[in-house]
Amino acid sequence: MSLRRFVSMLTAGSAFVAVVLSLFPSTASAVPLYARQTGQKCVACHVGGVYPLLTSFGRMFKLTGYTMGDRPNLNELEVQKDAPPISIMLQGARQYYANTSNGLNGAAPGSAMDMQVLSLFAGGKITDNIGAFIQWTGQKYGDTQTGSQWTSASGIDNTEVRYADRILGPDSDLVYGVYVNNRSTMSDVWNTTENWSNVFVGFFNGGNAQAPVTFLDSAATQHGMVGVGAYAFKDNTWYGEMAVYKSVTHGPATFLLTAGTTGMPLIDPSPYVRLAYNKEMGPHSFELGIHGMVSYAHNGTADSGGISDWAGTVNTYRDVALDGQYQYVLEPHYFAVHGRFSHENASFAADQVGSAVSNPTNILNETYLDATYVYKAKYGAMLMYQGVTGSTDALLNPMGPAGSPDWKAWTPQIFWAPWQNVRIGYQYVFYTQMGGTTGGNLNFGGTTYSPHDFNTSMLYASFIY
Repeated sequence: MSLRRFVSMLTAGSAFVAVVLSLFPSTASAVPLYARQTGQKCVACHVGGVYPLLTSFGRMFKLTGYTMGDRPNLNELEVQKDAPPISIMLQGARQYYANTSNGLNGAAPGSAMDMQVLSLFAGGKITDNIGAFIQWTGQKYGDTQTGSQWTSASGIDNTEVRYADRILGPDSDLVYGVYVNNRSTMSDVWNTTENWSNVFVGFFNGGNAQAPVTFLDSAATQHGMVGVGAYAFKDNTWYGEMAVYKSVTHGPATFLLTAGTTGMPLIDPSPYVRLAYNKEMGPHSFELGIHGMVSYAHNGTADSGGISDWAGTVNTYRDVALDGQYQYVLEPHYFAVHGRFSHENASFAADQVGSAVSNPTNILNETYLDATYVYKAKYGAMLMYQGVTGSTDALLNPMGPAGSPDWKAWTPQIFWAPWQNVRIGYQYVFYTQMGGTTGGNLNFGGTTYSPHDFNTSMLYASFIY
């Protein structure tokens, strides 16, 4: 399919969406379920209308348990009067690869235009103090590949239920609550963690780039464990949070887990902590904080075929990160910057040294920065930088000539939102270092590559309603 034909299809599809949306009342048509609940447009909760970047109002909506708004309690909804508390998101794309070893596309330098992801959302206000964010996702390209074909996958995605309350005094404001969710950093309201960063528009095949990150940011256990946490937000300034996450393999809590998570590491009870200082001055918003987690991950055994098993030995990952964000939100200009510096100290079980890793301990440092500008909630540009340095380990990082995990990448992106729930964009991932080298001496599948050979770009369109 030619680029011109693809753009024509996107334009025609967007026009069709506009016609369909015009058939519905404007207060409940062009925005997702939370906007219908609050009666606000997308820009009220998201910076320039860009999901998932939260504004001050969006952060408060999440912290108060997704309950803000005039929608009746769940048991009081009327079929003929109230919109159902559901939304849908579609993402389609065409990807382009600098290398020909991507597996999914054989020797082709680019993929065909394809529908990648379908997500269904439900939740919002259940009672005055209880609310939910529930996401189910179906993706055409799952984790299983046979030859050049991938098996589709579907299952529960980011999901959280909160109980929250708010105590307002003449000179004080306290928001507090508890939550149950299925992914560490799911609770993030400042978009400084991997789960809610600007990389949410993901590739369905990233070109096999070796780009290790910390255990906490790798999403190695996403939707494969359950966390219970508590938090408090004092005077819109001081924030504190504590949680414990654990893998579950049976019982009622497994409804929070994605089907097929047996290949993920099994986690013993692992603590997560976050502290933050927040300051808001008119259209300006600033946050500086620290978060971290100690994760106890089981290895596989001979009987489990190498899959993580409760009987296996335990690796310990100690992650701590400094994070910050700045926002300017005032029509027609919207601007946001996020940053994170993460440090990981990983200790490996004795039976892993010499087989899975070379060293009993490894260090990994990760730097992440992004900047987003949106004009009139329609035209936008983003720039992301991610870089990692760490201990050399020939077994853990076999691609580089010296076993180095070091890599760097820049990701520029431009997009256009003709309507608040339609987004068309182009992003490009440009690697300047991989495996500790900037030259052409990376070994992948017996072939030598340079970091640039793993560059990947994507022309995409997303729709949420």
